[in-house]
Amino acid sequence: YNHSHHSARDLDNNLYAIITDLESIMSSCYTQVPLGQLELTENKLYGRGSHIMELMSVCQGIGINGPSKIALISGYSGEGKSVIVKCVKEMLKETDVYFISGKFDQLQQGGPLPAINAALAEYCGHIVSQGSQNILDIRRAIMKEINNDVGVLTAVFPCLRKIIGEST
Repeated sequence: YNHSHHSARDLDNNLYAIITDLESIMSSCYTQVPLGQLELTENKLYGRGSHIMELMSVCQGIGINGPSKIALISGYSGEGKSVIVKCVKEMLKETDVYFISGKFDQLQQGGPLPAINAALAEYCGHIVSQGSQNILDIRRAIMKEINNDVGVLTAVFPCLRKIIGEST
């Protein structure tokens, strides 16, 4: 039983074989049979292809003329949301879409703001890594749009100070 699983069907077949062997061992308690190991590939998604493709479709529509877009993913703990996001993020590295993400935790204070701040921090790091001209271009665009409210914005999202600077 000691092998990796490449599909949900492989996993199902292997689990069935283990259960069958356990039933056999339990029925003849004098028999000693090594059970082997069940190995699951880390960060491997089983049966989530449709969710990945749906998120990819939303992301590929970004940048096309129209309103700004945001995708929110919800679900119970342990369902694989973070792995789906990592998978799509990796797939989008080869495109002109820049994918940022933040994770909301119900136990955190401050509601969804820490998740938004984490996403903005990731984006600010990307902008800073592209050099001073890009920082200046983004700063001008932000200042043009928000002008007098820059102090409020940097107070709520301190990571933006890397681009906008300290408010006066």
